[in-house]
Amino acid sequence: MVRKPAKMYRDISKKAYTRREYMGGVPGNKIVQFEMGNLSQEFPTEVDLLVDEACQIRHSSLEAARITANRRLMKDVGRSNFHFKVRVFPHHVLRENKQATGAGADRVSEGMRLAFGKAVGTAARVEPGQKIMTVYSTPQYLEKIKDALRHSGHKLPTPSRLKVSTIKVSGRIIAAPKLVGERVVAAPVVAEEAAEAAAEPAKGAAPAKGGKEAKGAAPAAKGAAAPAKGAAPAAKGGKEAAPAKAEDKKGAHAKGGKK
Repeated sequence: MVRKPAKMYRDISKKAYTRREYMGGVPGNKIVQFEMGNLSQEFPTEVDLLVDEACQIRHSSLEAARITANRRLMKDVGRSNFHFKVRVFPHHVLRENKQATGAGADRVSEGMRLAFGKAVGTAARVEPGQKIMTVYSTPQYLEKIKDALRHSGHKLPTPSRLKVSTIKVSGRIIAAPKLVGERVVAAPVVAEEAAEAAAEPAKGAAPAKGGKEAKGAAPAAKGAAAPAKGAAPAAKGGKEAAPAKAEDKKGAHAKGGKK
């Protein structure tokens, strides 16, 4: 399929066309993943790629920009030293009134102008100053990150610029969530400040108490269930006694009949 230039789709016109439940045959999104690198660590430096104009960015253009930035970051920075994130999603569905092209096409396809068209792809509608991609890392890799995002900006149909900012982080690596007692908490693995290191045992002690109480509550529940089990035989005994009385009555009637 011949790919048409981005200038045919970058201008925003009319309302967005996003209700996919009313349309069929929408091409799939080409963006493979939206977050890459080290996703479990907090980084103090944030570098954003911003656009200067309002436009539509096709999913193929976003994927090309993502691949360009990710390859340079993997090579120059390393997977464990950055967190790369794509900030937009191609919701808008692009339509095209397909016609024959080539020699003599004007006699073959003289269709209706400004027709509704068929879905040919998707695009993201962005506003001036909106963040397209973000990289979180440490200050020592700042120049390499800026170079990677600058090259990825050439894949977009609009002028772009970079913005560097500093984030206040806790300075620790967050582990995967785990179950403590009856609550799910994310336990810190590494802490830089001594105050946080001293606070961690106190936090860990609270779930331990809760766990002991939970364990102590279980035997109480079992003990409470014991009388209930003991009551069942008593009820059975009562039922068994009832037929005996009935037999005595029958016997008494039988004796009375003989008399």
